[in-house]
Amino acid sequence: MYDSTSYHSFNLSQQLASSGQSGAQSLAGMMRVMTGLALSAAICCAVTLAPHDAWAASPEVCASGETTFGIDVSRWQGEIDWTAVAGADVKFVYVQVSRALNDIDPMFESNWQGAGAAGIARGAYQRFQPDEDVLAQADLFINKLAAVESADLPPVLDVEDDGGLSSAAIAEAVAQWLNHVEAATGVRPIIYTGRFFWEGAAASADFTGYPLWIAHYTNGCPTIPNPWTSWAIHQYSSTVVLPGISANTVDVNRFNGSLEQLLALGCGTQCASCEPIAATGAVIDESSACYRASGSPSSWRLESEGYEGSLRWTFATDAAEADNLGQWEMFFAQEGRYQVEAYVAAPWGQSQSASYEIQHGGTQSRAQLDQSAADGWASLGEFQFAAGGEQWVRLGDNTGEPLSSQTQIVFDALRLSRIEDPGSDPDPDPDPDPDPEPEGRSGLIGGCAMVDGGSSWPLLLLLLALLRRQRIRD
Repeated sequence: MYDSTSYHSFNLSQQLASSGQSGAQSLAGMMRVMTGLALSAAICCAVTLAPHDAWAASPEVCASGETTFGIDVSRWQGEIDWTAVAGADVKFVYVQVSRALNDIDPMFESNWQGAGAAGIARGAYQRFQPDEDVLAQADLFINKLAAVESADLPPVLDVEDDGGLSSAAIAEAVAQWLNHVEAATGVRPIIYTGRFFWEGAAASADFTGYPLWIAHYTNGCPTIPNPWTSWAIHQYSSTVVLPGISANTVDVNRFNGSLEQLLALGCGTQCASCEPIAATGAVIDESSACYRASGSPSSWRLESEGYEGSLRWTFATDAAEADNLGQWEMFFAQEGRYQVEAYVAAPWGQSQSASYEIQHGGTQSRAQLDQSAADGWASLGEFQFAAGGEQWVRLGDNTGEPLSSQTQIVFDALRLSRIEDPGSDPDPDPDPDPDPEPEGRSGLIGGCAMVDGGSSWPLLLLLLALLRRQRIRD
């Protein structure tokens, strides 16, 4: 899609080569060159004014730095093994809600829950039909999101159908959807489109206040539609075979930035930022912006107990995969070794086999905790963390205890405490010297500076010699 290009070139080398060496031939050759230049200029001006050729002149726009890998899915990907997808280093996914008012994606809920349980950041998109009721489409999108666990990423409007409308009508419909959804969610949406569609059907309408998700299938940098000058997401292929997705190939994307920057786009006006963990450590409560819960909202219970008066719990299960999951995101200001503790308030924690997964410094570890024996802070162990993000602690409800047992598993605060490196400064406050030099000496004797014994002998000999001469004179 959207990746066809054409190029125009004008070569005057043959005209230049044909100019003769004699005066008459040189004059004639010069006239031919000047005529060629004038014609070329006129053609170039015409090319510049031609819409299709103006698209061809659009420059490639590359990422500004690091990028983050993600996918987008719909019914066409069938049943997805989201654990395998997460294992393929997929950091984010966009899930289709609908293609039209009477064409709702039947896989939306299962894809949403599965991606969240696997710890993948989620967002939703709607393929837009500008000739249908705009507000009805927007409300369908909003209501679908309201029925599931909250999104991590900004909403997306997929603009690739014109519905037979004029450019002005398409732009008006797009603006109506964006304004309605942003007002309802508090988050500025992203526009997905292709360069040729936008510059043609939408007549390059100016929506540069919204991030651009550009569809351009290339291994290089994409070309983007006027008047945007940068992109947020680049969809660069639709034919990738990915572990966990067997029914079809899948669209792959790269976000122009880090995962933390992508998640920050999804915060909008309704969530605080996830603060970096200071070198000395921090407490991450389940009510903070650094904690994410996934699964069915009806499965979670909120209590006015626990650390700082709030905790969440759900029932444990013996399922192979987690249905409900809590994840504490961590971004460290400084690398180091930290003790990790979980807060469990009695009698809410009843699981005897809560299994915490810790992602730290590129390594994954597990820690088992008997929540039923805890009442306060309980240690999960000591771990080495790297500076930066993509580190977390994750707890799922699949502890192995059957749902019929109605065993509660608690999700509350985590505490991270820095453990000093033994090689840094083993005694930052050493004991005083047991035999200090008396105050006032400080290398001085009777107000005279002490000198090295080897260097004092010449001075003594000189003094003795002077005394002897004095005696002789006397």
